[in-house]
Amino acid sequence: MQWIKIQIPDREQRMRAFMEMTRRGRIDCYEGGVYMVPEPALDLLAELGVTFHELGRGGFDYAIKTLRDTQEEYARRNRAGKSGVSGD
Repeated sequence: MQWIKIQIPDREQRMRAFMEMTRRGRIDCYEGGVYMVPEPALDLLAELGVTFHELGRGGFDYAIKTLRDTQEEYARRNRAGKSGVSGD
């Protein structure tokens, strides 16, 4: 199965999409309205009329690498004394 990294820029659409996607399966959430979703989630987003930008795609290893890279970035920020949390 392909995993797709997407960004949903609109906050209201992002909240609605998040609720609907989590009801149907696993998704990973990152700051800035970025999500890692399985490919079938794109059909759901289209049905909901949610506007998103595709940032990349790959297999399960791509999803794991994205998660690992994000965790390393947060750890680096914490070591530097930054929270790594945006107000978004």
